[in-house]
Amino acid sequence: MPKTRNPFQLRNRYYLLIDLAVLILSAVISFAVRLETLSFEPDMILGIVQYVAIAIPLRLIIFALMGMYARYWLNAGPSELLMVMGACVISGVIIWSVVLVVASAQAEISLLPRSVPVIDAMIVTVASVGTRFSARAYGHNYHRRRTDEPSKPASRVLIIGAGNTGMQVLYALENTAEPVSIIGFLDDDHNKIGTRVRGYRVLGGVDELRTIAEDHDVQQVLVAMPSAPGKVIRQIAETCKHLNLKYKIMPGVFELISGRVTVNSLRPVSIDDLLRRPQVNLKIDDIRDYIEGRCVLVTGGGGSIGSELARQLARFRPKQLILLGHGENSLFAAETRLRTEFPELPTHIMLADVRNIRRMEEVFNQWHPQVVFHAAAHKHVPMLETNPVEAVTNNVIGTCNMIKLCNQFEVDRMVMISTDKAVAPTNIMGMTKRTAEMLIILAAQRHPRRFAVVRFGNVLGSRGSIVPIFQQQIASGGPVTVTHPEITRFFMSIPEAVLLVLKAGISVERGPLFVLNMGDPIKIIDLARDMISLSGLQEGRDIEIEITELRPGDKMHESLFWDYERAEPIEDGSIFAARMPHEDYMLRINTLKTDIETLMDAARDHNEARVRKLLPDIVFSLSHAGEPTPIE
Repeated sequence: MPKTRNPFQLRNRYYLLIDLAVLILSAVISFAVRLETLSFEPDMILGIVQYVAIAIPLRLIIFALMGMYARYWLNAGPSELLMVMGACVISGVIIWSVVLVVASAQAEISLLPRSVPVIDAMIVTVASVGTRFSARAYGHNYHRRRTDEPSKPASRVLIIGAGNTGMQVLYALENTAEPVSIIGFLDDDHNKIGTRVRGYRVLGGVDELRTIAEDHDVQQVLVAMPSAPGKVIRQIAETCKHLNLKYKIMPGVFELISGRVTVNSLRPVSIDDLLRRPQVNLKIDDIRDYIEGRCVLVTGGGGSIGSELARQLARFRPKQLILLGHGENSLFAAETRLRTEFPELPTHIMLADVRNIRRMEEVFNQWHPQVVFHAAAHKHVPMLETNPVEAVTNNVIGTCNMIKLCNQFEVDRMVMISTDKAVAPTNIMGMTKRTAEMLIILAAQRHPRRFAVVRFGNVLGSRGSIVPIFQQQIASGGPVTVTHPEITRFFMSIPEAVLLVLKAGISVERGPLFVLNMGDPIKIIDLARDMISLSGLQEGRDIEIEITELRPGDKMHESLFWDYERAEPIEDGSIFAARMPHEDYMLRINTLKTDIETLMDAARDHNEARVRKLLPDIVFSLSHAGEPTPIE
């Protein structure tokens, strides 16, 4: 559709001409008001001319210097109002001062009443504000009239969220070329309900969406609440689907903070939005304090978590950023993205395997990293069930190598990424990650400010996770396969997980074991239904969900804490420290050091049977249960 020109989008040269006319008229009116007459004596007329010759150039110069001719006045707001008033007051004071100085030398000027510059400044202020904001008001009215033209049916839009983000959506809608009829706002702040925001009424709360949408014949809903939790977004999406309304959403707060999107990026609702966590205080400055100007190493730098970690770390301006891994293609992709987004950042790729201690020592000797994030790990549960030796060599021996080198090179802090599958594990992957956690806990006994481990659940969109699998199945026409109708998992988006890992790195000394607040577990079958719905399909009509069976090593429900761990919230509760209340806990874990060495020796010897025997003995030696929970 060709863009219709708004006649009230005055260019700044027109404002300059309007101001010139206003200033001349204001000067004459000021004299008339003060002298209470329009019949001026010849000497007074000459004085008026001289006053105008002084006042108008000074005022126009000050207006220009303060940016009054470099603004887009159709979007003018409080800051522009203050700017106009400030420019008028400042110019008035300067003109009054200049008139006093000149009056001592010019007889005609000396005849002028000293109150004239004050009256002139007041008239100019009212006129300047009026011309600019009346153009803004007329421009918006023009937009509304244009959307009401019968030949151009306007989409009836309801905005959810009457805060700052809602205002930005409103600005965008008011200046779009597309015909849009804005119905109003919904907001959960009861103080806003019934009020007007820039002329549009806040019609009610979010829970009234269904009623208000039906009463006002709404056709499209725009959700402008970046910090709203997933539960609220889910309710809005379900209501819109039931009423057959189009709906879009602003990015969530974690996406905005991560820099992946901007606040203007209205987009369709995604599965990440439905699982959103409440906004948390991320303490950006504290994260910057331990990253900025330092050499940072990320193992597993080509993986889903590692590459996003690197991307977020780049925003905090490290001195050097080292991405290490053994997958050349994924490392190349991560490097390309970093060099595109952060061309000034010194980024280096190290093709290396954490299991190779000599190669890792070369890397440490070359770069001397000060902060290490250890994300390298094998994580595919069914695959590791049949490859336990590889699981131990990578997840356990690799972690042990990192600990040794961090101590040898006196690294400031090392943060290891763990998983909720390390809690009461029923699979090889979880057992190896729990063993790696134990190694970090042992290392932290000697260096409590150096080592930490962060445990969290499934990450949406990571390679091999359930979401890409469901997306592929939906794209192929189905069926979407779910292993059990009651199986649940904890979920978190990649930006959320990474930013909270960085936050955990602030409080290393309060660890060593941290657990991210994952919210409530989600049924996998509900996740499948949400993804089918978000794809515009209907379960049972367009695509089927097929219940299969639990895979080797699968659990029905994951846990974030062992039964002997106590959750201690840190600050806002977005992160917990896992405390071990038993007095003999550390004594017992110290006795496992020899057993872990034996396990690693068995893996080096490729003794699979011994690895399978030792792993559960080590992992469950601290649990009162003593045995893993059997799969039903």
